[in-house]
Formats: sequence, structure tokens, C-alpha cells
Amino acid sequence: MGGKQDENVWYVIQTKTGNEEDVRDLVLKMTDKTLCRRCFLPLFEEVRRREGKSRIVFRRLFPGYLFLDTKNPTAIHMTLKRIPEFTRLLSYEEEDGEKLFLPVDEEDEAFLDSLFDEGVMHVSYVHQVKNGRIGQVVGPLARYSTHITKLEYRHRLAIVEADIFGKHRRIKFGLWTEEDEPLPWLEEQLAQGKKETKPFLPDIDLGLAPGDRIMDETGVYGDQVFVVDSVDKKHRTVQTIARLGLATVRIELFADKVRKV
Repeated sequence: MGGKQDENVWYVIQTKTGNEEDVRDLVLKMTDKTLCRRCFLPLFEEVRRREGKSRIVFRRLFPGYLFLDTKNPTAIHMTLKRIPEFTRLLSYEEEDGEKLFLPVDEEDEAFLDSLFDEGVMHVSYVHQVKNGRIGQVVGPLARYSTHITKLEYRHRLAIVEADIFGKHRRIKFGLWTEEDEPLPWLEEQLAQGKKETKPFLPDIDLGLAPGDRIMDETGVYGDQVFVVDSVDKKHRTVQTIARLGLATVRIELFADKVRKV
């Protein structure tokens, strides 16, 4: 990524756990848009099992941390000083007292780029073979399957240990299996490894339009209400937006498995 002054660079904001969303909103409100291109709270899809069914809930991946895209960390630092809660850019001071802000280094940035899709780390498909060993892996976990230190297939959880942001961390990955409800993006990735041709689906009206409020009837996302952003008639899917307590996320759903509310 580098640290050139004329380029936007990712920095890490540290705050109190639980205050991340408020801090993000204040930063975006108090900062000139030309200084801050993006500020997000990293989330991951945690899988919970109940009565034999899997459900996805969104959780903080790095509690107490936000990611900020800027080319002027000093200006952002001055903004953060006006926020009453404990908030700071990760930095260090040189001998002359000058504060230097630490950008996310290239190795950490590559790691994060491999995990996140618009600030969310989605579940990973895992096919378990005999003796608890892992077979096929699709999704964020695929590149790190050899670094798994804990695997709970029944509870749909894997843990990978990695050094990131200067600390050794245990990173949780939500798991999905063939026993769970199909997810559009996973089905597409799984199909890419197969040679059979997908059946032709006619381009017909799905009865959904941008702005419609819908719910997922499979129960994967509980009673969360989504707003349709766009409709893909060819693949019979809808891109949606949901405002959660932690962030705004985009989710793809099968059009045949949603209902208007």
C-alpha cells in the first residue's frame, strides 16, 4: 500500500469496544469528505445453530477497531481529538515529539483484502471428509485452511491464528455446509468448479423492485428486514441493503425465497 502523501492509505482507529459505530458516524460527520473516503467497522458472519438449522448473525471481527481510508491522517487525528470518548489513530512518537501515524502495512492490507467484501467477512463453505479432515473449502477461509488451530464443524466455527496489527490474534470464521440453506454467492462459486451447465432460466418478472422491503423466508438471517437495491432476473437473485445495529451491509438473496413486508 505504501505511505505516499498524495495517495489514500488505510489507517486503524482504536476506540472503546461498543463505541465503534458511534465513532464511525462522528468521524464521517465531522470530517471533510475529501479527507476520508471510507470508514468501516469490520464484521464477520457468525453462524448459530438452533433446532438443526443454521442462522447468520453479524459480529465485530476486531472489537475496538475501525478502518479509515485517508491521505491526511494528521487532519483525522485532530478530528478524533474532538470526540469525547477514548479514540485514537494507532501511532508512535519520535524523539523530537512528532507523532507519526502507522498505516496498515502491505502484508496486513493483503490479509484484510482477502477476507472482506465491503467490510463484511462472509461465511466459508467447508466439506468435511472422514476423520474430521477438511475437504473442499470455498470463501475467505480457503487461503488459510492450513492455518486452522481450532475447528468445530458441528458449531460451524473455525479459528485461524495470525499476526496482524502488531499482535498475535485468533480470528473467527463462520462455516457453511451442504446441510445448510443455499446462499447465492456460495452456489455461484461452487458451480465454477463444476463442468455441468446451469439450467436456462427465462428472463421473467420476479415481482420485486428496488426499494421493496423483504424478509428471507429460509430463516438464515432471522427476522431481519432488507431493502432491495437491485434485481438480477437472469440469476433470480436480489442485492439488498440492511441497516444493522453495527453497520450497513449488502447481502445477496434468492428471489424465490423472500417475501415482501
